[in-house]
Amino acid sequence: MPTCQPGAPQPTNQYPGTTVVATNFESGSLTTSGFNAPFTAGTGTADVSSAEQHSGSCSAHVHVTTAAGSVANFSAPLPAGSDDVYADGWFNVTKEGVAGNNVPYFRFFNGNTRFVDVYRSNGGGGPLWLRVAAPNGTLGYTPMKVNVPLGTWHHLVTHVVANGSATTVEVWFDGKLLYSNKQVATGFNAVTKMQLGAEHRRQAGDSYIDDVVIKAGKAAGQVAGTFSPVSPTRVLDTRNSSPVGADSSVSFKVAGVNGIPAKVSAVVFNLTVTQPRSLGFITAYASGTARPNASNLNFSARQTVPNLVTVPVGADGKVTLFNRSPGSSHLIADVTGFYVTGTPTVAGSFKSISPSRLLDTRNSSAVGADSPVSFQVAGVNGIPASVAAVVFNLTVTQARSFGFVTAYASGSGRPNASNLNFSAGQTVPNLVTVPVGANGKVALFNRSSGSAHLIADVAGYYLPGNPTATGAFKAVGPTRILDTRNAKTVAANGGVSFQVAGANGVPTGALAAVFNLTVTSPKSFGFVTAYPSGSGLPNASNLNFATGQTVPNLVSVPIGPDGKVTLANQSKGSAQLIADLAGYFLP
Repeated sequence: MPTCQPGAPQPTNQYPGTTVVATNFESGSLTTSGFNAPFTAGTGTADVSSAEQHSGSCSAHVHVTTAAGSVANFSAPLPAGSDDVYADGWFNVTKEGVAGNNVPYFRFFNGNTRFVDVYRSNGGGGPLWLRVAAPNGTLGYTPMKVNVPLGTWHHLVTHVVANGSATTVEVWFDGKLLYSNKQVATGFNAVTKMQLGAEHRRQAGDSYIDDVVIKAGKAAGQVAGTFSPVSPTRVLDTRNSSPVGADSSVSFKVAGVNGIPAKVSAVVFNLTVTQPRSLGFITAYASGTARPNASNLNFSARQTVPNLVTVPVGADGKVTLFNRSPGSSHLIADVTGFYVTGTPTVAGSFKSISPSRLLDTRNSSAVGADSPVSFQVAGVNGIPASVAAVVFNLTVTQARSFGFVTAYASGSGRPNASNLNFSAGQTVPNLVTVPVGANGKVALFNRSSGSAHLIADVAGYYLPGNPTATGAFKAVGPTRILDTRNAKTVAANGGVSFQVAGANGVPTGALAAVFNLTVTSPKSFGFVTAYPSGSGLPNASNLNFATGQTVPNLVSVPIGPDGKVTLANQSKGSAQLIADLAGYFLP
């Protein structure tokens, strides 16, 4: 029997939740420390030992050998409905098993399925790894980029908020945040058990565990009007059925599918029209409501055109797309996130409104060459007198020359950025997210040698103040954060990753970025897909282009755990890519 110190003060920490286990193992028993009786077989053992300790005189000890049937672990059940769990403890691996296998640390279970765990890999200096089971059971592995020497104590904290395709996973090692991702895809919405120790003899080794605190609770969720990004997911593709007929509509489900809650206020998706039989435009609106006088996407016959859409969701959880054209068209929708339902009240939360026209210079006079036009946003069309930023669909038409439009807060300096590129005679749309000036106005500058008409259809606005809530929006710039013309072109079927969070004034851990993406000088036709760095290439597109074309599109995309976004050039030729940051969503 080990000599321990019964009654010694138990460990604590600052993390939220109800304490399920808090033990320094000085009781001399795993069960009186708050764990179930250990499971052991063969040569495996799990008990309390005085051979090693981080504090006091004792610690838990798990011993597993490579002998057939050797296994040892112990676990603690969590209260029903627990979906927000912190596991905090100290570990000392004194002996490892065979190379290519591992010694586990904290393991998160739902029923009998382990879906998140952290482990020390045997051999090679003992690298630390995160392992996650995807909804289909496929295991994903992420290196933590630190090595754990044998025979030394180290502090590990793992935080999991089980939320299906938008699960949060965070890992701290010796006080340093190694990993944080709020868009990890798992198949579970609860954690039912925490386990320590090995499941089989391939996890052979000796590990000592001390000062363990496990806390569990129920996640409060994000507040109304805040944004929750999802990995780009295709939710509509009429090419798999039949095109949308002339002057006809199609409705599709967004709420309650693909990890999106059953109730959301608005959805963000990239809309692409392809194979249109005639010129026309698409209007997106909440299913079950009247079709507004607004457009989201303009096109010519046989043209493939994308545009980002932010639109309210109907009471039936659907969005409707109306094809205002004398010919049929195919439509594709790739969802990138949603806004939490309810009345937005916190700074940086979003209020969607039925699309309405704020500006149409065709009713007055065209915007002259190298000239601006300002228009009132705050205090009109149901928008409050004080707002931080506005989201509207901007369309240029009847342009006399090629050029681009820059949107910015009225009264501020014009930035080195573009929102909409066009050719002479072209009608082109793009969604714009831009800060509102102190006078309640937005300015649009026509950087062109010829006049052009501009149209703005508002989709919603962000509340003013200093945003602090998770998923709240912080408008910036616009600021140029990528321009491959200053480095090297993006190769055919290649990609480029660039830093967003942890740079450009964007905090580490930011959920998603909003930026205007422009392709220029492409050597062949193709499309660009934006997605979080470190994840798999999704079946989605953000920007379609033809050879030699300069085309922009607003992008809303989750940020990878390394703070980067990846752009894939899905084309047979190289292309130059430019990104102008419009804002980000807080962690």
